[in-house]
Amino acid sequence: GDMWYMVVGARVEDTGQVRLYRSEDLHRWDEQGILAEAPHGMGYMWECPDFFTLDDKQVLMFSPQGIAAEGYANRNLFQSGYIVGRWQPGEKFIQESKFQELDHGHDFYAPQSFLAPDGRRIVIGWMDMWESPLPEQQDGWAGMFTLPRELVITPNYQLQMRPVHEVESLREEWYSWPVSTLKNKQLCVMHNCEAAEVIVTWDTSLSEAEQYGIALDDGMRLYIDNQAKRLILERNYPQYNLCGQRSIPMPTGDELNLRVFFDRSSVEVFVNDGEACLSSRIYPQQRQLHIFAWSGNAVLKECGAWNLR
Repeated sequence: GDMWYMVVGARVEDTGQVRLYRSEDLHRWDEQGILAEAPHGMGYMWECPDFFTLDDKQVLMFSPQGIAAEGYANRNLFQSGYIVGRWQPGEKFIQESKFQELDHGHDFYAPQSFLAPDGRRIVIGWMDMWESPLPEQQDGWAGMFTLPRELVITPNYQLQMRPVHEVESLREEWYSWPVSTLKNKQLCVMHNCEAAEVIVTWDTSLSEAEQYGIALDDGMRLYIDNQAKRLILERNYPQYNLCGQRSIPMPTGDELNLRVFFDRSSVEVFVNDGEACLSSRIYPQQRQLHIFAWSGNAVLKECGAWNLR
């Protein structure tokens, strides 16, 4: 209506909060109380909150600090995620989903969204986070933005992200890779993978290799682990103290579509048109991209790449 609302991340002792304020003129603000507060174990500070409506649901997106890792979840120093619920001015926010991470890579923090003129809700995150190694500081900068991503919400309150269609304007030449089956080998498919959009669709119903995927030299691998039943994004840059894995459970279905964007120091992975995302910083010394399958065979339905401007 005629009111402006503002959400502010806060910390009271060791409890994270999001506080709500209201104004008629953007100058004088009236406190409206606590919109949401961390239960025990959900963080001592809720940074960079964002509160918006998506398909008649209210989404509270924020970056909690101080959540303990548990299994495969919450492995980063600090997290970013969301809660879905219902809210009307003057009422309490009614939470209808538990906290869920928005991106499952090594580097995704402080996402903020805006509304495009055509009604799309678009979010951009910071591909880095406080207290992590920042090798680029020697060059006078730190961290970078993700690609802009359109947000959609599923009936079971899952937020999905996919690159905005405008990124397709960056495409130049398309190179189809002449490979359909791999068995116990690795093939070089790009000699200079610097700015590229890679499309790989695996036939998971016919692929029984223990591990199969793509690798950017020795530093980055994106692969299916058939024994763990997980899709894994792995990086190995010991010279920068940046080593480790992030992963998601293998999606269901007979095929796995991966849309992977490489930039000079980043990789952004979109799984099955937004079903999951993994975003990480990378620091390759060489830029040869390989496709591989070990301990068995793997079958491809589609594979290739666009060079990007």
